[in-house]
Amino acid sequence: MLYSIGEFAKLCGINATTLRAWQRRYGLLKPQRTDGGHRQYSDDDVEKALKILDWVKKGVPVSQVKPLLARPAARKANNWLTLQETLLQRLKEGKIESVRQLLYDSGRDYPRAELVTEVLRPLRSKVSANVAAMMTLREILDGIIISYTSFCLEGDRRAPGDNLLLSGWHLNDPCEVWLEALKRTGQGHRIDILPMTASTLAPELFPERQWLLVTSGKVTAARQKQIEAWRQQVVSLEVIAL
Repeated sequence: MLYSIGEFAKLCGINATTLRAWQRRYGLLKPQRTDGGHRQYSDDDVEKALKILDWVKKGVPVSQVKPLLARPAARKANNWLTLQETLLQRLKEGKIESVRQLLYDSGRDYPRAELVTEVLRPLRSKVSANVAAMMTLREILDGIIISYTSFCLEGDRRAPGDNLLLSGWHLNDPCEVWLEALKRTGQGHRIDILPMTASTLAPELFPERQWLLVTSGKVTAARQKQIEAWRQQVVSLEVIAL
């Protein structure tokens, strides 16, 4: 069976931008082409992409994956920490544009969900100390993350997808809304963000939208009751408790 790049991306859980980078920059995938020049992927391509994804999730740089596909037991490296440290060092050196470029490059080469989980969240923890220098570095990093997420969200608007509203709700860290959005980019969603964390919301104003609420800590009985009431008013509502 053959799949379009959109179908292939959904099957593998990898955004189309990353798939194109794997093909053009690293020669990892070689899809067929239609007479009109459109990419078509086979079931063998799906299997290969999942193997690539497995190595990448372990932290192996995507540039080093190709030889490992022939001998997958040869190496079990983890590069996530190296990427964290590189970003942190450049941030401390004041190389803001370099940090920005590395994040954009990494978002193209790696699945964004893993980039958030394995790199950005741990990196933000490393600059979370309540001292002026660290707070400033974190604000700069958060600005870059928000800018990059906005770039990815705008790209998603050019393609068909479901409409999702994402908001913080009783959330201690507002940047988590942007990180959760980044994890979902390139997956067939057209996401609008409510950037200010709220304690009260009115999802019923947009009943046809899918809602995703990001919240901190345990969902209390009172909040669970509110969630159930909202679910009766909208097409769907999911809560992510951090």
